[in-house]
Amino acid sequence: MIYNVYTLLEYVKIGLSMRQWWNNQRMCIVRTTTASFLGFLNGMVQLSGLSDIAFDITEKEYPTSSADENSTDAGRFTFNESPVFVIGTTILLVHLTAMLIKFWGLQPTHSENGSGLGEFICSTYLVMCYWPYFKGLFGRGKYGIPFSTMCKSVVFALVFVHFCRSNAISG
Repeated sequence: MIYNVYTLLEYVKIGLSMRQWWNNQRMCIVRTTTASFLGFLNGMVQLSGLSDIAFDITEKEYPTSSADENSTDAGRFTFNESPVFVIGTTILLVHLTAMLIKFWGLQPTHSENGSGLGEFICSTYLVMCYWPYFKGLFGRGKYGIPFSTMCKSVVFALVFVHFCRSNAISG
């Protein structure tokens, strides 16, 4: 918490807005939980000798004029069928499911671990960080998450929630 307050004060001190600070914080969470995780898995697969896939650097397209930079689509996420988006969408769906379970009172109450308010707050924070993914669930075209990515994510999220709930009930 202290680090976040410190970085916010640094942003304000150098003349940046709170919105820029929030976008940076949000993207750090998204990057850490998606791309870094995928890189870790790729590294483990390569170290185990199961794959020898190399990473190829591709050229990116950048806007050519200031009119392109000021368009209404500036800052919007564009989604494709990359595994990075499967991981991010799965994380979002797991946390949305956890929030619904808590909201509907479906959480097992036989344990004495507390009310689950902390978990609900953390899930809400993560959903706020993944807000572009949330909008992508309902978006169309390049701003929407592809159906195949949603299907994979739903399967992974359901399996994860099922194993968590069966472990909580039996444990």
